[in-house]
Amino acid sequence: MKKMVLIAAVPLVGFVLALLGIVVLFSTVGGMAQAAACVISSMYSPVTSTSTTTTSTPIANPNCGASSSATIPSSPIVNDGLPSNYVIPANATTVETVAIAYALAQLGKPYLWGGDGPDAFDCSGLTMMAWAQAGVALLHYTGDQINEGVAVPSYVGISPGDLVLVPGSDGTISNPGHVGMYLGDGLVESAVDVQYGIIVQPYQAFVNGGLSGIRHVG
Repeated sequence: MKKMVLIAAVPLVGFVLALLGIVVLFSTVGGMAQAAACVISSMYSPVTSTSTTTTSTPIANPNCGASSSATIPSSPIVNDGLPSNYVIPANATTVETVAIAYALAQLGKPYLWGGDGPDAFDCSGLTMMAWAQAGVALLHYTGDQINEGVAVPSYVGISPGDLVLVPGSDGTISNPGHVGMYLGDGLVESAVDVQYGIIVQPYQAFVNGGLSGIRHVG
């Protein structure tokens, strides 16, 4: 009788082992799936629409557009960096004057990623809103503003109000992450970062980390 019970128990043990193997397999696959989901969730955030479908959109990068160390001021900023004798260049056109005047009125305001005023701005939000006052529509993204208007071959041909694009903290020469507005007289205004907010810097200091492009949009 004991022998028969032992023989009968063998298939049962095999079944248990097989079941355990399936559980382990599912656990491993589930872990891989969860890891993959974590990677995906770090890149995308679900957005549920009013319909029955659900789409995904990239999560905002809080550092996007912030100035890199190459464009951070190396000395204390006085009067938001604007020289006391600065005046809008006489050769600025009417629309350029309007855009620059708006930008200058924002000096000293804080940096806010995604901000487009009136209390805080990010770099591309400042240039977008400044030019909006002059009736020129720009997209609110540095990666798009590198394609706005027409390219200016070099600093020799730069005009007041032109966009000056640089790599910034999260971009490259070919894909800029920071943008400022040329004020004339070798000066650029931009929303630098949360520490400095909106200030004016010498052009050469602004492009110290590389120049991605100059765009004439007026």
